[in-house]
Amino acid sequence: MRIGELARHAGVSTSQLRYYEERGLLGPAKRTESGYRVYGPDAPRRLGFILRAKALGLSLGEIRTLIRGSTDPRSDQARLRHIIAHKLADTRHKIDELELLQHDLEALYLRLDRSASPCGHIGDCECWLPTEEEVNRMMAEVHEATCCDCDCDCTADETCNCCDC
Repeated sequence: MRIGELARHAGVSTSQLRYYEERGLLGPAKRTESGYRVYGPDAPRRLGFILRAKALGLSLGEIRTLIRGSTDPRSDQARLRHIIAHKLADTRHKIDELELLQHDLEALYLRLDRSASPCGHIGDCECWLPTEEEVNRMMAEVHEATCCDCDCDCTADETCNCCDC
């Protein structure tokens, strides 16, 4: 299979395939007499593994480590499990960071909606952004908000039985 065919088959660019080959992820292609790269029948499966691993957040270095591993399936599985455990921990950490960011952004959004314009031009003064105390106070207001406009007493965390919200 020529490089263009493999690239079309996988939905990647030919330069990406050459890059994977240079990085040792994709076996070196044989060359025709006229210099065209020709990949063997295992190339689409290997490329599929690479693309799936990248989609799961593995770095090219981690993928290379897995590919160059042993021929023992149990050892390979243990190495993959180890890498995935680290990716999972990193993902959980990033989610925690994003939840904190969401908290701050929601609070700022409410503050900007409820207050007059701060002094000067945006960026001239820190008064445009809330303090930590203001963020906490505003978030308490968000959590106390009702789930709908029907004047019921339920909060957004509860199921409302008085309407269809």
